[in-house]
Amino acid sequence: RRPAHRSRRAPPSPLARGGRERSGMQQVLRQIQEAVEPVLERSLTKRRRQEFLASAGPLFLCLTFIEDALRVLLRWKEQMSYMTVTMRMSGWLGGLLLIFSLVTQMTGSVLVLRPKEVKPSRVKVGCYTLLAFVFLQPFMYGQARDADFMCRSVTLAGGLLLLIWSENDRKQRSEDMGLPSGMESTSSDRLQLCGRVLLTFLFFFQAVYSENGGMHRLWTAPSLFGLISFVVLAGLAGMVCAGFKTEWSALLLCGILFLSNLYMYPFWSIREGLRDFYRYYFFQTLSIIGGLMLLALHGPGGISLDKGMKKAI
Repeated sequence: RRPAHRSRRAPPSPLARGGRERSGMQQVLRQIQEAVEPVLERSLTKRRRQEFLASAGPLFLCLTFIEDALRVLLRWKEQMSYMTVTMRMSGWLGGLLLIFSLVTQMTGSVLVLRPKEVKPSRVKVGCYTLLAFVFLQPFMYGQARDADFMCRSVTLAGGLLLLIWSENDRKQRSEDMGLPSGMESTSSDRLQLCGRVLLTFLFFFQAVYSENGGMHRLWTAPSLFGLISFVVLAGLAGMVCAGFKTEWSALLLCGILFLSNLYMYPFWSIREGLRDFYRYYFFQTLSIIGGLMLLALHGPGGISLDKGMKKAI
């Protein structure tokens, strides 16, 4: 009796196995996409984005002032030593300036960040208070000849001007200010343009003079990374300055600045002697990010390429 014939299937070829594996991977990716897309659609809507920027922008803008004021309060002896030894001031003058620094920064930050339900609003008063401190700070601490410090101060001033402009715009929308609309619009647009231009000072400075990708670095030590850094920084800063694709160019600058901040100023892992320096620059960079958030939230104003394109359309 002959045994029943059993058909033998050939083992799957490597190509067939690879096709099934790719098919399985595509199915997994499709499932992930289907799960993530609804979440992103809910969380990245324009309304959600604006709500986040409206809350985070002023907070980030004030962080450097709050941190500096707390440092004066909690490390008084070190601050007094700097004013009397390094700056060669008398004890009473150094103490008076430190008290002025503490009170000015905390008062301005509280006025900017206090809840909107508290009437009347004092955001503009807080901004002008912080602007006065930004102007005086380089002379108080002997940093007026430090180009990087001065560029950061100018950039901070730009963020504060944008906050003043947004407050003016909010009031203009909610009540009649009794002025011709053309005059209001022109003065408001000029203020916004001034804030926008000042906000880009640091980026142009970094694009030209930075040791990690500035234009001068391309001459001394040419590299692909240096070229890309220069092109990206100068290009995005130019777009923000001109008011072209302002929202997304400002948000992209926020992301780049945040990542570079983590890389360049990790104060939590630095030895004690440099920790204060790194912490100060870390929080100051966060405040510049806050100014960019405000620009992304409120737009470039009337004097911009974006506005001109809309009128042309």
